[in-house]
Formats: sequence, C-alpha cells, structure tokens
Amino acid sequence: MILVVGASGAVGLPVVKHLLKRGAPVRALSSRESSGAALRERGVTDVALGDFRSDDDVRRAMAGVKSVIQIPPRFTEDEAAIGLRILAAAKAAGVGHYVFVSAFHPQMRSMDHHWSKLLVEEAVIESGIPFTIIQPAMFMQNMRIEWPVIRDRGVYPRPYSPDRKLALIDTDELGEAAAIILTQQSFQGATFELASGQSLTHAEMAAIIAAETGKPVRALKRDPAEWTDWAQKNGWKPWSIEAYLKMCRHYDVHGYPGGNALVLRTILGRAPGDFRSFLRRFLANAP
Repeated sequence: MILVVGASGAVGLPVVKHLLKRGAPVRALSSRESSGAALRERGVTDVALGDFRSDDDVRRAMAGVKSVIQIPPRFTEDEAAIGLRILAAAKAAGVGHYVFVSAFHPQMRSMDHHWSKLLVEEAVIESGIPFTIIQPAMFMQNMRIEWPVIRDRGVYPRPYSPDRKLALIDTDELGEAAAIILTQQSFQGATFELASGQSLTHAEMAAIIAAETGKPVRALKRDPAEWTDWAQKNGWKPWSIEAYLKMCRHYDVHGYPGGNALVLRTILGRAPGDFRSFLRRFLANAP
C-alpha cells in the first residue's frame, strides 16, 4: 500500500494517476469528503479522511502502509511542522520507503517556502527510513492560473520580470517519475532534481502560446500590489502572501536557473516533453 499525502493537488493528482496506471495499491489522505469523492472517481478505492495536522488522523492513515509520498501544501506557514509530523508517523509505523516532494533549489534562504522544505529534507535524511527526495522545477501547468486572462486579453501577467529564465517541468511527467520511484526500489537513497531541461522566460512562453493559438499574447509584469489585493480578497493569509512575494522578488532578480534533464530522462526512460508539447495538450481541452 502506498499512502499519498497531498493527493488532491497539482502534483498529487498526476502521482495518483500514474500509480494507478502501474497497478499500485493507493491510499489517499484527504481532509474533505468532496476531495475524497473526486479521488474515488479517479479510481482510488482507499481514501482516509483526516487532517494532516492531526497526529491521530495521520497515524490511522499510516496503518499497514509500505511506502509514503508526502507532497507539502503550498505557501503554508506550518509546512515544516506538517512534514515532520507525517515523517514521525511513518517512522513509528515502520514504513519502508519515504518519498518527499521538495522544491528545486530548497537552499534558497530568501524564499521561506523553500527553506521549510529544506528543514524537512534534513529530517528525512536523518530519519533512518529508506528515502527519496524529489526537487521539481517550476510547473508548466502554472499557466492555468492565468489562462482566462491570456485567452480573453492576450496578456500573460506574473508578479515578476517576464524576461528571467525559469527551469520547467510538466507535472504529468513529475507524477510519472514519482510513480516509478515509488514502485522501483532502485531509486531509493537519493535526492533527485527533476526538470525538463528547458528553461524559458514568460515572454518566450507567451510567444509559444501566441504561435499555437494564432492570437497575439504578450507577457507583462503584474503589479505586486495588485496581486496582493487579489490574494487578500481570495483568502490568502498574511504569511502566505509575504512568502509568495518573496519568491517573486527572488525570481525578479535571479529567475529560476539550472534545470538539467539528465535525471528525469533516466527515470522516465525517454526525453522529457517541452513547453510546446504540454501546451498543445492543454489547448486540446482548454475552456
């Protein structure tokens, strides 16, 4: 049995999809009945309803589990505490393989949500559990957030420079790689940077979108104050807003450099896809 913590998110859903394709038995920890129902519709037969902030709920979800993959919640103040709680429960349950989905360059101290992941990485390494740490690059699927604006106004707005290179990965391939790691023992005992090998600016992404849609699209830097107003209206907490803005300030100066495809290509057994191939799949079903 493989327990997926964070099964309903941008990474969790592709992980679940590819685990099921490989015939692996999957249990998903879900905090809401609606999310659990959606996972059951996707083929997950074992859904443990519970809160990853509850020791008892996590302990119950861990019962009889052979492997765990923990996908942290994004921009969450107690992210490290959540990770340490799940790790401790896995150790107590005698789990045989712990996979932690961290972030590309977690050592970047100027980004709080990266530093939180580094603290969990340290604990994973010291836990005594056979482990694999995954450090994925920026998700190509992030474009979905801005898609209505891209479609309706022909602009691709992000709260940082549109001219900084960003290492990318398709979350479907990230999910596939994670499923392979969870079902093949040969990938244990390592930390893997996962990237497609393609780094693009948002201006370059906008040009590809324009070419594929046949409509003009330009990237622009969204006013961080305007984004903050949007985030507040949508229920973002102050810590989360500041963590996101710190990330934007970092990207504005440095981008997201690096992104070698060697590891992802080795795990998948083929060359990773690029942004254009992802976009074509996205456009085939885009609203």
